[in-house]
Amino acid sequence: MRFNETNPDFANVQQHIQRAQVERAAYVGALIAEGGAALARALKRLGAVMERGYNAELDARAIEADAFLRRAVHR
Repeated sequence: MRFNETNPDFANVQQHIQRAQVERAAYVGALIAEGGAALARALKRLGAVMERGYNAELDARAIEADAFLRRAVHR
């Protein structure tokens, strides 16, 4: 037997509780989705920063390896 069949006086309360559970599940789902999107943005920014640092290191090594470029760059 279902709760509503055995206790018809509490049917409205049971419906209210079920709606609250659905709303909570939707909220938690949205929160997880927003957290995943924020994590993806953070990792993308981290990758861009690392790439810029790597490119700067390659440029510095190229300048140090070439005597002509070494003279052309002011320190």
